[in-house]
Amino acid sequence: MKNLFKLVLVILLLVSCKDAQKSSDSKESQITEGLLNEVMGNNVDIDKKYALLMEELKTKTLLTDQELLEAYPKKLGNLKLDSNEARITGDKTVVGSFGDNTVRMEILDAGGENVMGAIIPLKMLELNKITSEYNNTIRYSKKERNGILTFGTDRDEDTKADYQSEIRFLYDNRFYVTLEGKNMDSNKLWGVLGVENLQRFKDFN
Repeated sequence: MKNLFKLVLVILLLVSCKDAQKSSDSKESQITEGLLNEVMGNNVDIDKKYALLMEELKTKTLLTDQELLEAYPKKLGNLKLDSNEARITGDKTVVGSFGDNTVRMEILDAGGENVMGAIIPLKMLELNKITSEYNNTIRYSKKERNGILTFGTDRDEDTKADYQSEIRFLYDNRFYVTLEGKNMDSNKLWGVLGVENLQRFKDFN
């Protein structure tokens, strides 16, 4: 009962904050709205989507290191893999770079024990209602590309980031892909990727 009372107080506080900032498009207002949705459970569809994904992925057997390396593309468009082969990290993530580090791509096999490492960040990205920060020098987007829900980040040069663009998405309902690009926006980065280059991962799924 005490916890219920606290929850009601939090909801009332968030509602009053939201009302007070209704006419504002500020970052604080968007954060408040996001928190309100979380507390009031207005994300039923998203919760259900990721709960089902989690149950399905738990049944998957992780690919072997050899399979991950075999599936990883050797070329993205005109950009060749920078070394003879990509490398595997301890959590079954295969990592490589292309075109003298112009594009970097890591792919996590989100099956079995790795499921939380993909589902939690992807769910948070989908729930996020913030579209930009730091005076609009960093911008976030959600966009369906080739039937895949993608989460993009674009940074201005003066942010001094190693990569100006980034795209994250779940490929074939299993592989958590993080793609980063230099001197290009997220739309161009997606074009460089060529999602068909990930076909071998689908073959192993």
